[in-house]
Amino acid sequence: MQRQVQCRRMSSGRWRREALIRLLWATGYLTITFGTLLSTLLFPDLLQTLRSKTPSIALNDVTIVLSKENMGQTRGLSWKQEQLPHRLLGSSAVTLESEEEEEDSLLEKLWTPPADRSFVPCVKPEPTYSGPGPSQGYLMVSSNGGLNQMRAGICDMVAIARLINATLVIPELDQASFWQDSSNFSDVFDVDYFVKALSNDVTVVRKLPTSMKSEPKVMKAFRSWSNVKYYEEEISRLWQNYKVIKAAKSDSRLANNHLPSEIQKLRCRVHYDALRFAPHIEALGKVLVARMRSAGPYIALHLRYEKDMLAFTGCTYGLSSEEAEELTVIRENTPHWRIKKINATEQRRKGFCPLTPTEVGVFLKSLGYPESTRVYIAAGEIYGGHERMASFLSRFPHVMSKESVATAEELAPFLNHSSQMAALDYIVSVESDVFVPSYSGNMARAVEGHRRFLGHRKTITPDRSALLHIKQCIVD
Repeated sequence: MQRQVQCRRMSSGRWRREALIRLLWATGYLTITFGTLLSTLLFPDLLQTLRSKTPSIALNDVTIVLSKENMGQTRGLSWKQEQLPHRLLGSSAVTLESEEEEEDSLLEKLWTPPADRSFVPCVKPEPTYSGPGPSQGYLMVSSNGGLNQMRAGICDMVAIARLINATLVIPELDQASFWQDSSNFSDVFDVDYFVKALSNDVTVVRKLPTSMKSEPKVMKAFRSWSNVKYYEEEISRLWQNYKVIKAAKSDSRLANNHLPSEIQKLRCRVHYDALRFAPHIEALGKVLVARMRSAGPYIALHLRYEKDMLAFTGCTYGLSSEEAEELTVIRENTPHWRIKKINATEQRRKGFCPLTPTEVGVFLKSLGYPESTRVYIAAGEIYGGHERMASFLSRFPHVMSKESVATAEELAPFLNHSSQMAALDYIVSVESDVFVPSYSGNMARAVEGHRRFLGHRKTITPDRSALLHIKQCIVD
C-alpha cells in the first residue's frame, strides 16, 4: 500500500514538471513571434536587409554531394547527381551552381586533352649524326601480319639496315595471312616520300637490282628481341659470304632496352613520318575526319571485337557454342596461332581478351559521356553483328564508321583491301578528340603513341583485368 502511494506521488511530480516545461516552451515561442512582428512593424527595412545577406537556394539548382564514406549509397541519384563536381559552402555539402553549368564543366573535362607537361617530340638526329655508310649488301624484308604489325616491323627493319650498313629494298607486304590482302607497299604507303624521308638514314631502293639476282643470298629468321650487338656482330658477319640477306619476317622485335638514342629516334621518324599513307588513302582519310568534326567532337573507339582477334586470343566469353567452335577452327587452321594452347577463361581473367561491346558501353557511360556522344567505330566487322552491338547502341546510338561516313563510291576502291581500310581507321583515330581502345594490340599502341607524338591528345585505355574484377550488375 505504501509503495502504491509513493508511485502516485512520483507520477504526479513528473506530470507537473512536464507541464512546466511545455509552458516555458510556449512562452518562449510566443515571445519570439511577437518580438519578430514588433520588430518588423517598427523597423520595416531590417527584414529586407537580412534577406539580401542570406543565400537563397532554389531546389532545382541543388545537387546533393555524398562523402567518400557514403559513395555506396548513390542508388536512386540521377546521372548528374552522381557525376557532377561540387563545391562546399562552409560545412554544407550543397552546390549553388546550376546543373547546366555543372554539366558543361564535366563535358569540357571529358574532352580536354591532358597537359603536355612541357614534353615535346625528340626525334631529330644530333649534329654528329652522319648519313648512311658504304653499303655492304641488300636487305630484303617480307612483312607479316596486319597493317600496324607490318608498320612496326618495317620501323625495326629500317633500324637494322642502318646497324648492318645495308641498302634496304622496299618491303614486301603480307598477302597470304588471314586477311588475304593483295596490296603492295605502294598501294598502302607513299613510296616516293618513304625513300626521300630516309635519305639521310639508309639507302632505299624500290627493287633488287638485276645485277644482284645472281649473287649469293641467304634467308634469315632474325632472333626476336635481340639487341644491337646481335645485329652488328652476328648478322653483319653474313656479308662475308652473301650479298643479299632476306629477313623471313619483319616482326623480329628489335629490343627496346639499351638501344642507342639515335637508333630509337630513327625508329620514331620511320613510324611517325616516313611511313606516310598513299595519297588516295590520305585524301579520303581527311574527308572522313572533316565530316566527323563537322558536328562537334567525337570518340574514336577501336572496338577490337572482330573474328580474327577473338580467334587469335582464344577468347569465347559471351559467345554461343557454335561461334566458339567457329573460332576454334580458324585458330587451328592458322599454323602460327595454333602453336600456343589457350584457356579462354584464364585469358579473360588476366585481362588478355578484348572487352565486349556491352562492357565498353558501360565503361564509357560510367566515365560520364552522355548519350549524345558521337562514336566512330574504328574496326572491321564486329563478330555477331548488330545483335552483339545492341547493348552498346542502347547507350550510345550515334555510332558511325567508315562505311557510314563515306559514300559507297568513295569507299569502292578500298574494298577487299584490309590494310587500306585499316589505314582509314588509323587516320580518323589519330585525329579524334578522344581515342579509346578495347584491346591493347598493335593498332592501339601505334595510335596512342602517334597521338602523344602529335601533342598529347587524349587516349583512354581501360584496365581490362581490373574492370572484370569489379562486382557490379550490368543491366542491358
